[in-house]
Parts: sequence; C-alpha cells; structure tokens
Amino acid sequence: MQEFIVAVASVFIVSIIISMYQSKKRKKRLISSIKKTWGKLPENEFDEIDLKNFSQLFRFRTKKKSDRVIDDTTWDDLEMDSYFELINGTSTSMGDNVLYSILRTPLYSKEQYQDRVELIDYWAEHQEERERIQILLANAGKFRPSRLDVLVDDSDFLEIDNKWLYKVLAFMPILAIPILFINIGFGMFWFILAMGINAFYHEKKAVSIHSGLEAIIQATRIVILAKTLCKNRIQKLKDKFDKLYELYKTLKPILSKGSLNNFIAGFSGDMVSDSISLLNMVFLIDIWNYQSSIKFLNEHHEELAQLIEAIGEIDATISIASYRESLDLYCKPEIMWDSIDKSINIDAKEVIHPLIQNCTPNPVYSSKPTLLTGSNASGKSTYLKTIAINTILAHTLGFCLAEKWISRPLFPITSMALKDSVLNGESYFIAEIKSLKRIFSMVNSNITCLCIIDEVLRGTNTVERIAASSRLLYHLAQENTCIFAATHDVELTHILDKVYENKHFEEEITDDDIKFDYKIKVGRATSRNAIKLLKIMGFKADIVSEANKAVEVFEKQNRWTNSPNN
Repeated sequence: MQEFIVAVASVFIVSIIISMYQSKKRKKRLISSIKKTWGKLPENEFDEIDLKNFSQLFRFRTKKKSDRVIDDTTWDDLEMDSYFELINGTSTSMGDNVLYSILRTPLYSKEQYQDRVELIDYWAEHQEERERIQILLANAGKFRPSRLDVLVDDSDFLEIDNKWLYKVLAFMPILAIPILFINIGFGMFWFILAMGINAFYHEKKAVSIHSGLEAIIQATRIVILAKTLCKNRIQKLKDKFDKLYELYKTLKPILSKGSLNNFIAGFSGDMVSDSISLLNMVFLIDIWNYQSSIKFLNEHHEELAQLIEAIGEIDATISIASYRESLDLYCKPEIMWDSIDKSINIDAKEVIHPLIQNCTPNPVYSSKPTLLTGSNASGKSTYLKTIAINTILAHTLGFCLAEKWISRPLFPITSMALKDSVLNGESYFIAEIKSLKRIFSMVNSNITCLCIIDEVLRGTNTVERIAASSRLLYHLAQENTCIFAATHDVELTHILDKVYENKHFEEEITDDDIKFDYKIKVGRATSRNAIKLLKIMGFKADIVSEANKAVEVFEKQNRWTNSPNN
C-alpha cells in the first residue's frame, strides 16, 4: 500500500513538473514572438464575416450616437477595410473591435486626443510593461466566433422560452422523495420518469442555447482577463486601470454564474465531471444557471460594452504603437484646436498614401477650395485619397504619413467610388446626387468638413454636368468646408477661377509610351492624352486622325462634326 501511495505521489509530482516546464516553454515562445513581431506589419487576411465581427462594437455605439463618425461611403471610398487589415496586430477580439471603432471615430476633443497619443507613446517607450500586458492579452486570445454583439446589445432572444416549464421540470425529481414514503414503487417510477423527461428536455435545450452559452463563456473570459490585468496594473496608467477595476467589480458575479455552463456539453469519461453532468441533467442546474447568466448580461450591457472598450483600448493602442514603429516616414500632426485663424486648412509636406508601396510623396496645401485636373491615371484620385486617409489618421491614431502636417480640426467625407445599384434600382447619377446631398447635410459650423469629391456629376450630359457642378461646388465653398475636387471638365476651372485654386497632374507622352511623375503642380491641366493613348494602344491611324480633327473643329467652331459616314 505504501509503495502504491509513493508511486501515485511520484506520478503526480512528475505531472506537475512537466506541466510547469511546458508552461514555461510556452511563455518563452510567446515572449519571443512578441519581441519578433514588434514594429513589423502583421500578416492578416480577413473575410467579410471577420470584418462584420470587428465592427460589432462600432455599430452598437453608432446606433445610439451616429454623428461625426466615418460613414460607410467614405470608409469604402478610401478602402479602409484594407488599411484596418494592414495595421491590425491586436491580440484579442476586444482589441479588434476597438481598433476598428477608433479608425471610424475621429477625435475632436483636445483632451481625448492627447490622452490617446500619450497612451500610444507610453507603449512605444516602455517595453517591459508593454510586453507584460501583451502576454496577458495573448493568453486570453480571440473568440471564434465572436459574440460581442449580444454582450453589448439586447439579447432577450437568448433567454429560455417558457421559463415556467424548466422550473416545474427541475422540481419533479425532488417530488419523488415524499412519494417514496407513500409508495416506494410509484416513487421510483416517478423519479425514473422525471429523469427521462429532464434528460430529453436538457438535450433539446443544450442545442438551442449554444449561441447564448458561447456568449456567457466569452463574457466570463473577458471578466477574468480584466481581473488578471488589474493584478498587473501599471501605476503610470492609474486612471485606465482604476476604471478597469471598477467595471470588474460590477461584472464579477458572472464568474460564479457562468462557471457550471462548461458542463453542458455532456459526459467526458471523467467520474467527477460526469457526476456533475448527471446532476445538471436531472435537476437542470445548468439551465437555471444559463437563464440567470443571460439575465445578468441583459442587465449589464453598458458595463460590458465599457469593459470591452477599456480592455480593447489597451490592446488597440499597443497595436497602433507597433504599426507606427514600422513606418519609415511619419509625423505627429499639429492640430490647430483653438485657432481662430481660418486662412489655412491644411499645410503638409511629403504626404504619402499608406496602402501604396513606393508612393510618390506630395505636398498638401489648402487656404481655399482646390480643383484638380489632369488625365486619367495621372494621380488625381490617389492624391484625394491620400489627403482624406491622412486626415483620418491625424484625428484617430495621432500621426500622419508625412514629413509635416498642420491642419485645422477636419471631418472627412468623400464622394468617389460610386456605382450603379441594380438591386436598389438606382442609376449612377442618382447615386451621385444622394452622395453629394449627404455631404451638404454634414456641413456644420462646429467642425470644418473636409469634402473630397472625385469627378462631380459624371453620370449626366456635359452641359448639365458643368452647369450643376459649378453651382454645387460654388455653394459648397461658401460653407464651413475644406474642399478638394477632381474633374475632367476644364470649363469648371474657368467658371470657378475666383473661388477655387487650380492644381493639376500631368504626363509625358512619347510616340510609343506615356509616363506619369505623380507630382502635383500649380494651375489647370493643359495636356490631353485620351486620343494619344488610342495611338499608343495600337488603334488604326484613321481613327486617331479623325478624332483629332473632331477636336480641332470643336475648339474653333464650338460644335461637333458628324461621324465620317454622315
């Protein structure tokens, strides 16, 4: 007997030593990975479902308050999903959601802005503290699938249907006890019958409450992570961790409520676990516990949302700091928060687009509305996107991809990559009108709107396009706006000459090639390349010649010639 006890104890001790060794080895690998990936771009490949999950918190918040967030049209115009994918090095689902929300929610409070920049700077400057927190976040990991939406929003649908039924069924096996004193045989029959009914009910409910169970387990893991972070608090970030602790205290009851739900999966072969599973099944203990947990979550949506934001902010700002470290060129913007001088909107140097490798840097200067001209593929659209994206970065991440950036507080809104909508039955022109109307509706006296418009009203005929575009752009310029608009209609550069500053991109064309330098220049575009491109692309000489003659006639007589066959 003594030998048996020694053998069991030895096995137990060896198991502990092996477990400790493996745990230490995992931690060492994790630390190595954290060090190796710091300041490197993450390797991500997100699908539509991922992006939908990442936007859960943002959608919940904007459902209650939707002003001054980057709208879907602007987000899509600027391909911000791709940018989010590029920079997202978060470790948790909370970090995913908060980083997404940060990019879509520019800050216009100087205090909030400085607070975020200081937090990002802290992670960049304090490696030891950052890595300690990163280990905790990485151990928590990401949820697959994520149920954050039901944690922060209404989840009444997750509650048990016919709540009275499981309460009655749970009492049925207990009722067998007094029956046994009256009739042992009937009491045994009643108990077996109650067990069978409850087992059937339990099995049926275990399937229907799967989504809710995942939400409860995820809520539990979030609260446990909050507890762990509080135990590893950073004194220099006292306010952040104090808030985290207050939210943890409020949500701590979920830890006891959610604990037994793990046994709802069934029997595992372990005697202790299977005994607990049997009790759960007979007396529906985990069903009671499930309903209690869902009720608790429903009563604490706001606290859960705040906890997700608090943890996510830590994770997201670490990711932002790492991304910033990977950049060869960036600057902290100078936002003129309190300036009453409205003579300058933006004054920036060597600004680049973050999604374009070897992007040609350009200056951005705006003291009045700007009208861009130039041929196709010369760089107009990229320049417009570069301005808009860097404005977003200035107000969300606290840095720009530029050598210098000075600007007033600006709220970006775009009208660029529009499409016909077959499903909505809308023409391209109707989509344009709606897009421009939303820009006018966002203009306000508080924050200057950065209006980015690519090809105004391209979906209609030339005469009406020029007439309507000139009036739209003129009236938009009278508002509290900073405008950059691109057009192929050189006529607009003359009509709006006193209101808009003209700038352009140009190309160099040889007999068999066309080259772009992608550098912005002062003045309106004077070159044309459409017909020259026909020649370069190998179209017949008579097509090119006739097209050139038609242009010459129009410029001399202000009318178009008939086609050659007429």
